[in-house]
Amino acid sequence: MRRYDQAVPDVEWVDGAKALLVVGLHADRRKVQARARERGMKIVYLDPEGFWHDGQFMPYPLEGPQDGDLVCRATAAEALPALADLLKQLAG
Repeated sequence: MRRYDQAVPDVEWVDGAKALLVVGLHADRRKVQARARERGMKIVYLDPEGFWHDGQFMPYPLEGPQDGDLVCRATAAEALPALADLLKQLAG
């Protein structure tokens, strides 16, 4: 979704989708998030809210979360495998 100064195209939503997973790096996804919210979808952020530089963690808070959004403060490498396992268990 990282588009910088370009317009973000409409996203094709899967029927029955209940959430939008926004994965790190602070790309501006507010337009996509707004479209998801209009559909009543939950917004879930996966972002450590910072980055490592020269051995030091540099905080970089999210700019777009709203009340009711979920924020998982972890890297994608850490959290996505755990999420995949959880979804397998739920589908079980």
